Amino acid sequence: MAATPVTRVAWIGVSVVAVVTLMVLALHGQRPDPAGLARFEAAGIMVGLDPARVTGVDVSQVGRQWRFQRGPGPGWSAEGGPATAETARALDSGLQLLHASAPQRTLQRSEVEGIPMSEYGLAPPRYVVVVRAGDAPPFTVEFGAINPQGLAQYARIPGRDELLLLPRYVGLSWETAIGQP
Repeated sequence: MAATPVTRVAWIGVSVVAVVTLMVLALHGQRPDPAGLARFEAAGIMVGLDPARVTGVDVSQVGRQWRFQRGPGPGWSAEGGPATAETARALDSGLQLLHASAPQRTLQRSEVEGIPMSEYGLAPPRYVVVVRAGDAPPFTVEFGAINPQGLAQYARIPGRDELLLLPRYVGLSWETAIGQP
């Protein structure tokens, strides 16, 4: 049975509407963000300082100190010569982690009041990292003991009342930079 002229026109009209709709969606449509994924925002303890602006880092332990300077190029130098590739990677990683990795927990003063800081490995600290960047004030963080589960490390920022529980990998970068196990 042959299609009537009205049926042919209707099919052509529906086809044209479908093609136009697809073209409009293709040219103007926007894919939605994947469900459950949010845009990354840095939330580390050094969020106010861009790691790319850092010009120097000092790491100290009781009786020892390491000083690193970022050269005019992409590399790092240690006191007395260029830093090894492993040290440079550890420094860059440590800075990125301080900038981006949020503390696992922040213990307020009331939660740690009456507990000596030596219980957290912070009297004295295991090591202290001081980050310098041009005209910005130095950023200092003191690293203490590793928590009992071994997944986090106690830390504090001088001048603040709270005690931080940072992911363990944040401290590991600094230990690698100074050649500690």
